[in-house]
Amino acid sequence: MQTLSIGELAERSGVASQAIRYYEKEKLMPAPERTEANYRRYPLDAVARLEFIVHAKQWGFTLDEIRELLLLQDANGDRAQAKRIAEEKLLKIREQIKHLSRIEAVLAKTLDECAGEGPMREGCPIVEAIAGKDE
Repeated sequence: MQTLSIGELAERSGVASQAIRYYEKEKLMPAPERTEANYRRYPLDAVARLEFIVHAKQWGFTLDEIRELLLLQDANGDRAQAKRIAEEKLLKIREQIKHLSRIEAVLAKTLDECAGEGPMREGCPIVEAIAGKDE
């Protein structure tokens, strides 16, 4: 069976060796086989697993959520559990979008109110809004 060194895996996946070791420590990656000299040797499917981890992180999943999804996949678990994880993530994302939309509205308003001239001690609507003085 063909295997990859950690350097080869890092090159193929685009994930740094340090991150691969971290994912092993966090139980996202299975412990690799070791050579007699104690070098890590990874199966070829480790590339796809790392790509999954990277994509899941880009989608906003936490390492705990990713671990849970990977455990479900490894154990051929129930799709209902994966759906529950995704539904919870979607709710959190929607909450974040609402929060960011409020911030965007306040920031746009304060930018309109700010002349962009004069000393700060005369007051700045941007700084005051961030400090919560507009609430």
